[in-house]
Amino acid sequence: MITRRLHPILLSLVLLVTSLGQPALAQHTLTGELPKPAGSGPAIVLVAGATGRTGRLVLEQLRRDPRFAIRPMARDVDAARKNVGADYAWVAGDVTKPGTLGPALAGVSLVLVTIGATERSGPNSPEFVDYGGVKNLTDAARAAGVRQLVLESSMGVGSGGGVLGMLLNLLSGDALKWKAKGEAHLRASGVPYTIVRPGGLTDDPGGQAGIALQQGDEGSGRIPRADVAAVMIAALDNPDALRKTFEVISDKSAKRDAWRTGFSALRPDSPASP
Repeated sequence: MITRRLHPILLSLVLLVTSLGQPALAQHTLTGELPKPAGSGPAIVLVAGATGRTGRLVLEQLRRDPRFAIRPMARDVDAARKNVGADYAWVAGDVTKPGTLGPALAGVSLVLVTIGATERSGPNSPEFVDYGGVKNLTDAARAAGVRQLVLESSMGVGSGGGVLGMLLNLLSGDALKWKAKGEAHLRASGVPYTIVRPGGLTDDPGGQAGIALQQGDEGSGRIPRADVAAVMIAALDNPDALRKTFEVISDKSAKRDAWRTGFSALRPDSPASP
């Protein structure tokens, strides 16, 4: 996730440079789903960033999957109930305040993270959200013993993003740099993880094209937020996706659901992976 609501000019530039319908919500067939003890019930999934544009789509898709019980987290629970949905089991938590995260993670098995900075500097900047927030969530997840954390990051984090990355960092308060630090902390934490790096995010309907899963952080592309949400959910409890970092962009030449069996072909991160 590059950043949301950070700067209207930034969003326009991202969509312009990366350019050089709703998904089938009931379909979340995974490869290599981890077995669960009989009678264990749905796994509790904490969704951090649940009030954002990608986070809301994650909630919409997760609620169709009986394997999971959703626990969305928000700084302001009352506002979240009003603006996103009152029928979710909201829990209070602020990724910039570590003390709020332990209670939110009690009993949680899985964590989906779609947080992103909303300002260039200050407490909601990339330093305190894309790095500090990811660090705090990772540390709390480790203490809670969660079995997987799936993080939405951004294409360009591993490579620096070239000219676009320089412009992005200039306008966003070094978003790519701080996201890279957040990724690195997660990899070194010992928490089982999956890092998804989408290209330029759009609000187009999902499920209208194939999705390319790539590694090496080369090239560019765009992808609907709904498709990013689908990839993140498909990575949950999927051993083929563990300890892997990869980029996702739309691929009109690929079959729509072919990506769902593509996790096993991705190489695991090495300890020194970027």
